[in-house]
Amino acid sequence: MGTGFKRTIATLAVAGALTLGGGAIAEAAPERATVPAVAGMSESSALQALSDAGFTDVTEDYDRPDAAVVGTNFPAGTKVNENATILVMVGAG
Repeated sequence: MGTGFKRTIATLAVAGALTLGGGAIAEAAPERATVPAVAGMSESSALQALSDAGFTDVTEDYDRPDAAVVGTNFPAGTKVNENATILVMVGAG
């Protein structure tokens, strides 16, 4: 076989591997969502807002339904993976 033919086959093989591998990597990447502004909300409203934004791993630093939310471990407006753990910080009511 000629050198040009071998080079063409090698180029096609690399392009195919990158195409297939790149697609698999893109599909495996988790979705990113924006952390909503929840400071000042009630704990239940903040948890609902985070759920509505697509976050499923949400915890509170303590359970006090009469207290207002101070914030989260990520600043409002930050884009993070939807599977990131979001900590809701609840302050004195």
